[in-house]
Amino acid sequence: MFDIHQLNKDYTTFRQEGFDSKWLNFSELNRYFNLKSTQKEQIGTSFLGNEIYKLSFGTGEKRLLIWSQMHGNESSGTRAMFDVINFFEQNSELAQTILSNLTIDFIPMLNPDGSNVNTRRNAVGIDINRDFLAKESTEIHVLLNQIEKGNYQTLFNLHDQRTIFNVGQTSKPATLSFLAPSYNVEEDVNEVRQKTMGIIQAMNTELQKVIPGYVGRYTSEFYPMSTGDNFTKMGYPCVLFEAGHFPNDYQRNETRKYNALAIIAGFYSIATKTDFPFDEYLLIPQNGQRYLDIILHNVSVQNGENSSIVDLGIYFEDEYNEELNLVEQIAKFIEIGDLRKFIGHLEIDAEKQIYKGIKKNYPLLNQLATFEVGIIKVENGQII
Repeated sequence: MFDIHQLNKDYTTFRQEGFDSKWLNFSELNRYFNLKSTQKEQIGTSFLGNEIYKLSFGTGEKRLLIWSQMHGNESSGTRAMFDVINFFEQNSELAQTILSNLTIDFIPMLNPDGSNVNTRRNAVGIDINRDFLAKESTEIHVLLNQIEKGNYQTLFNLHDQRTIFNVGQTSKPATLSFLAPSYNVEEDVNEVRQKTMGIIQAMNTELQKVIPGYVGRYTSEFYPMSTGDNFTKMGYPCVLFEAGHFPNDYQRNETRKYNALAIIAGFYSIATKTDFPFDEYLLIPQNGQRYLDIILHNVSVQNGENSSIVDLGIYFEDEYNEELNLVEQIAKFIEIGDLRKFIGHLEIDAEKQIYKGIKKNYPLLNQLATFEVGIIKVENGQII
C-alpha cells in the first residue's frame, strides 16, 4: 500500500501553498489557520504571550506527538506538517490506514517568539532544547505538560540543520538526517532506542528510493540537558529529524517535500508494524561537516607589497532585520587558506586574479563577503 514514488509524484496535490519562504513567523502561522478549517486547541502561551497550538488527527489506539520550531528559526518541519495535514484531508486509503491506527497530535510552533525574530532561542535567550533539566523557559513547560497528559508511545522532534553537513564520506549534502538520541554517556542501546532506530530505518529505506545518498545520521553523543535524550531516558522513543540542504534549495522547499514524505513514511510504519528491525540503522552514514556555501579557489590576496594565493570560504547566515521586519541572507568569510578538504555548494576558480575588497585587498574572517575578483563581483555573497 505504501508507495513513496507515488507520494512523491502526488506531492503537489497536497503541498500547502503560500509557505515558500524559509522564514515562518507567528503571524504566518495564524494566516494558515485563517485559511484552513482545521480545528486547533491552545495548549499554552509563550514567554511573550503568543498562543501555542495543538492540532489532532486520527482515532487509533497508538498515540504520537510531533512538534516543530522549538528553535524559532527552523521551519522546514512546520511547513512539512502543513503538507502532511493536507495529505490526511485528501482521505486516501493510505491516509485512512494511518489515521485509523494512530492518534497524532501536532504542535507546529513551540517557540512563536523566536520565530518572529528568526532566532533559535526564546524571547529571553533560552535554548528550549537545552532546558529540560532547569525548566526555566515558559515553552518547555507547555511541551512537558502535553507529553505528561498525552499518553504517547512515540515522539517526533523536528529541527533544521546547517548547510555544512554532507553524508558520510560522500559529496552529497545531508538533505535529511535522523537520530535515535542516547540516554547515557555510553550511548547504550535499550529497547526504547531500538524502536527509535527501527522507525528511522523504515523511513530511510523509503527515502533511499527517491533521494538515494542524501540521508545522514546525526551525531549521537549524549546531551544531558536536551529534550530527546531525556525523553529517551524516560522511555519514549523520540525520533529526531534534522532537515538540511538540497542542491539549489536555500528556501528548503525540496527539503520540506522530502521531510513530509519521511513523516508520512514514519507514521505508516508505526501504524502498521509491531516489530521495528534496526539492524541497518548504523549503516546510515554519519553526517560529515565538509560543506561551505561558496568556495573561491586560487584568489590572489595582497597586504602591502606581499601577496598569497588562497581559497576563500563563504557561509550564509539568516539575520533578522528589525527595522525592515524581514530576514536577510548574510554572507561571511569563515575559512581562508587551503580549502581542498571542503566542498562548496558553489565553487569558482578565480585563476589567481586579485581580490579587491571595500577597504582592503584581503578578506577578514567573519567579514561580510563583498568584493571583486576580476570579472567576478560578489555583494553580500551574491554573484552579480
